[in-house]
Amino acid sequence: MALVSEFLGQLTLNFGGSEPKFPTVVAAGDFDPAKDAARIETAVKTKGVDELTIIDILTRRSYSQRREIAFEYEKRSKKDMITALKGALSGSLEAVILGLMKSTAQYDASEIKGSIKGLGTDEETLIEMVCSRSADELVEIKRVYKELFKKDLEKDVSGDTSGDFRSLLLALVQAKRDEPSNIVDYEKIDQDARALYEAGVKRKGTDVATWITIMSERSVPHLQKVFDRYKSYSPYDMQESIRKEVKGDLEKSFLTLAENCCTD
Repeated sequence: MALVSEFLGQLTLNFGGSEPKFPTVVAAGDFDPAKDAARIETAVKTKGVDELTIIDILTRRSYSQRREIAFEYEKRSKKDMITALKGALSGSLEAVILGLMKSTAQYDASEIKGSIKGLGTDEETLIEMVCSRSADELVEIKRVYKELFKKDLEKDVSGDTSGDFRSLLLALVQAKRDEPSNIVDYEKIDQDARALYEAGVKRKGTDVATWITIMSERSVPHLQKVFDRYKSYSPYDMQESIRKEVKGDLEKSFLTLAENCCTD
């Protein structure tokens, strides 16, 4: 655990700039992929494995640089670097290092696959992966999922869930969310706020289909304004209304969507 703690402590996440949103660190300035590949090859072959060298290199390179290192590693050793790391490492350190070698979409697709693989479903992971990702991210996750597992994400989600929970997840996976607009449509904001209220708190029983449509298809900036306007109709805010109207996985999913809008 000490090695994993040291590893995480070295990460300097690059949240800004124009680079893609990979699980990455700031790019190293004096970068030599061939040298890094040679050091990692030696570290893997060292008796007991030189974990500190692997940590030192891979936590100080950007995602694109790590891919270059992997390419150089395969050129010199005729072996896949990820396979070599998997064989050399174990436990939490293996999981985190291998996670760094994946793009965000690859990581998310693998997490989703793991959440629905085998008996039972890890609903919390599934909710986090699907309900907190943008439409563009979900489109890329679907593409990568198909590439990695030769299956359609929508079919796998549909086969592993049921009821309104399944309907919500499938609506999100279809990635029909509107693009943000510079034009604020106050009439539509009011209509959506009133529709959410009338589909929930105002009536006996919840018209979940209406909630799913609005929360899965409207842009995040629009939903932020809808939730603010919603307070003029309902005695509760949107999150309180969700807790009163639905339970279980559906409640967790709607809350994740609402919280992401509030913190965006």
